Amino acid sequence: MVDYSHIIKYPEKFVLLLHKKYGITPDILTYIRIFAAPWLALLVSKILSSKSLTLAIIFLVLYILVVITDLFDGTLARAISKTPARNAFSTADAGGENHDHSHGGMLDRLADKILIIFMLIPFGLNFFTSLIILAESTLAFQAIYSTSDKKQASYAGKIKMVLQTLLIPILILQVVTSFIPEMIVYVYIIITIISTYISVYSHYFYFKND
Repeated sequence: MVDYSHIIKYPEKFVLLLHKKYGITPDILTYIRIFAAPWLALLVSKILSSKSLTLAIIFLVLYILVVITDLFDGTLARAISKTPARNAFSTADAGGENHDHSHGGMLDRLADKILIIFMLIPFGLNFFTSLIILAESTLAFQAIYSTSDKKQASYAGKIKMVLQTLLIPILILQVVTSFIPEMIVYVYIIITIISTYISVYSHYFYFKND
């Protein structure tokens, strides 16, 4: 029997295995989020119209897999950067450290915004969703045009991303099952919006001098 415990204990070894065996790069993982976003949005639209629990479960599984790529792309980029004695060809091909500092870092930040924006669109452009979409669009433009070489998100940005990521399943489950009380959903949405705009504010100062 194959022991997979080392995969759970050492995620870097797992993503490096994917990289070496299948040629998976950080950029490929990031592009998965970008290309999956509109298809997941279509699935959300179908769920909202049908209120199908089966479709909701399928969406949640796919959504989790897509979100996991956001955890793995950074892990893989760091793992590749630690790999010794890479030649110029392998570094460029693998999306190595220099690549991640520029194009890869920008692409990763942009993919997060694209995913959240697409996930919210099926719920309609109401007051709450519009506030989040406006903020994420602003951050997306900043990610594209920023000359910063910083890869790490600010602390406020990380909190915002967690809240937004969890917001989508909460909204889906509330629509399909009504298991979550509306008041709790509204409070969570307000907290997410506040966190989002704190992130926008802190983001400006985080990249201000770059």
